[in-house]
Amino acid sequence: MKHIVLVISIAFLFFGCTQKQKVIQTDKKQEIIEIKKSDNEVEFDKIPQDKIIINEVKTIEDSELDDVFKLAIIYPSKVVGKYANNTVNTITAYLLFKNEKFKIETFDTNNETDFSIKKGIESIKDAGYDNIIALFTDEGYDKIKELSFSSDVKIYFPLLNKEEVKITKDNFIYGGISYLKQISLLQSLSNGKNIMFYQNNYLGNKLKSIYENSIKDIVTIKNVENSNNDYRRLVNDNRLDKSTIMLNTSIIKTSIILSQIRAFEKEPEVVLSTQLNFNPFLISLTQVEDRTSFILANSIDATDEKLEDIMDSLGSNIVYDWVNYSSLIGVNTLFDGNKSKLIKTKVEGNDVLYEPKLYKSTAHRFQKIK
Repeated sequence: MKHIVLVISIAFLFFGCTQKQKVIQTDKKQEIIEIKKSDNEVEFDKIPQDKIIINEVKTIEDSELDDVFKLAIIYPSKVVGKYANNTVNTITAYLLFKNEKFKIETFDTNNETDFSIKKGIESIKDAGYDNIIALFTDEGYDKIKELSFSSDVKIYFPLLNKEEVKITKDNFIYGGISYLKQISLLQSLSNGKNIMFYQNNYLGNKLKSIYENSIKDIVTIKNVENSNNDYRRLVNDNRLDKSTIMLNTSIIKTSIILSQIRAFEKEPEVVLSTQLNFNPFLISLTQVEDRTSFILANSIDATDEKLEDIMDSLGSNIVYDWVNYSSLIGVNTLFDGNKSKLIKTKVEGNDVLYEPKLYKSTAHRFQKIK
């Protein structure tokens, strides 16, 4: 079967996630062949027109793909949204950095129902993929774990930490960061007077559960509503003085709470947060004085600068976005088991071993606490 394709010399390229997409590096030059789901057109609308250099248009036989690294990405678009697009960009940038031939195909299940996931996995099996990255939550994982796979198949789950799943499989690799490790590290700074702010959503409730199950001497837990908050009621509380506050809230909510703590002249001993708020956007939303006692945990380790540059050119941030970083670990593990030692974060067996570190904020950035 033949496909009409476009060869593009990469400067900056942004891949939109169609239902199925193949990306191949055809030789040792920095080139990409993009094959859209339809057989007679290439999608131009996501590519900056001033960055496109067309070398040639040609056809390629399926038989020519036999010696390339092949990877399937399966995801429920209605659940994970932008993560799928970012994951494709991250994986593409990594394989360009490795300068090897590759093929990527994406499979959108839309949701995490039994039927949609089973159908998506069957399509992957029919296409002959042994390396799979599965962007599912624990709900989707519960369906996948019931399916049978060849011993040659390896599936990497960027969003799931091994400690969060009840049943594991030898050919599954769990790449989610450990919020338990982060909260435990942060609590080493606690004075024992513990207060938490959280939001009533999937991640907020997850962090609340970890906090409640691992922390003693909790003074109070405050629910930050998604809208119409009475911040005076939340923050104008004398119990906040000389306390250890944990903010399991979004960047926007965290920035408001930090500013309000200062506005109401409350003086907690320390304000803590997980990876959830390790983002430079928080610095731009707050003043230095708001963050004088603010400390975060971060599990993302440094990588090769050239790799980071290629990631940036394809719109993938691996310095602050832990899902992108987890996806990078996944493709690196499936590609060559990290033989080049490119990634510092270790994978032992089927578990990614993140080691969180503490950071404080300066006027313009986050700085690791030595």
